[in-house]
Amino acid sequence: MRLTITGAVGFLVLGAFASVVGPTTPRLRAQFGLETAQGAWLLAAFSAGSALGVVAAGLVRRRRPASALLLSVGAALMAVGAAVLPLVPGGGAAVVCLLVAGTGFGVVDIVLNLTLATSFGTRSGAVLTALSAAFGLGAVVTPVVVGWAPADLRVPYWGCAAVAVALLGLTAGLRLPSAPGGAAAASSRTRSRAVVPALALVLLCYVAVEASTAGWATTHLAAFLDDGQASGAVAVFWLGLAAGRLGAAPLLLRHDPGVLVVGCSIAGAAAAGLAAYAPLAVVAYGLVGLAIAPVFPAAIAWHAARVPTGRGATIIFAAALAGPLVASPLIGLLTREAGVGAVPWALSGLALLTAAVAATTRRFRDGAPDAERGVPALSARPTR
Repeated sequence: MRLTITGAVGFLVLGAFASVVGPTTPRLRAQFGLETAQGAWLLAAFSAGSALGVVAAGLVRRRRPASALLLSVGAALMAVGAAVLPLVPGGGAAVVCLLVAGTGFGVVDIVLNLTLATSFGTRSGAVLTALSAAFGLGAVVTPVVVGWAPADLRVPYWGCAAVAVALLGLTAGLRLPSAPGGAAAASSRTRSRAVVPALALVLLCYVAVEASTAGWATTHLAAFLDDGQASGAVAVFWLGLAAGRLGAAPLLLRHDPGVLVVGCSIAGAAAAGLAAYAPLAVVAYGLVGLAIAPVFPAAIAWHAARVPTGRGATIIFAAALAGPLVASPLIGLLTREAGVGAVPWALSGLALLTAAVAATTRRFRDGAPDAERGVPALSARPTR
């Protein structure tokens, strides 16, 4: 029971942090005198920290796979980074705070996902799907809070720090189940070498779409809405994502996860293109969230089906969280040259790239076309 509560709070914290940087970017730029393109580095810093946290946690888990100390360290880093950010005097210090908070985010993200994916047996998929609703809740609330007080960075960031402290309290003395390993891990080594790099690229592209939508929608919407409305409107994207995640479980039971990744990415591209039409932009961003919501759990389920031992998960998570690090500066440069109206088209292009990579991966998975292979039963589906 305590593990389930800790998981719910952990995903709530992850959702809150995942959605706080984008809506506060206009205020951060104004406070520190940054241009639009320079503001992209705020998003990139959080993403770089997330990737760093995943890699570090993955290395530590090789020696202590069931250590709750990792969760505590991750929660502490998130709390410190968020608490200090509103008090710093310049943009450089803000980047450091976001790097620290992002590192904690990456640690908590991978430890929670991999622990919960192996802790409930055949019920893991259902448990993780339910917990993913907490991620959506946190992601919806934060932009609303920012919209309520758009000029005060302390409200959203200290709120995020508070829930991170609550997670820290839950992890104290927590016992985590041991992760599976041994001969089963060795037997999946060859298969993981083929499928892991491909799925890592799929998730790098996907998380670039998700984080770039959350991060740049506010900047795009601020061109025709006031700051409070633009920040609060991003909650519509996260609401769509939360609703889509709740519906992902039955879809994963009925459809090949590779098909879902391709189809949902194409639908997300279409919705992002619709956001270029200003009167429908807010609704369109909600549709983007709804469309792409199944992609992350489907891709992780895809990995679980091909590599049941979980081998290579660290690489996949690190690549996923590095997506915004690559995409955000590129979108920043694009907006400087073409204006913020280019944001929806950049997001649409990223979603189409995700679909193309997934389609190629599905066609030549493990070195042979999918038509020659069956899709194994999926018993554990980590979600964010």
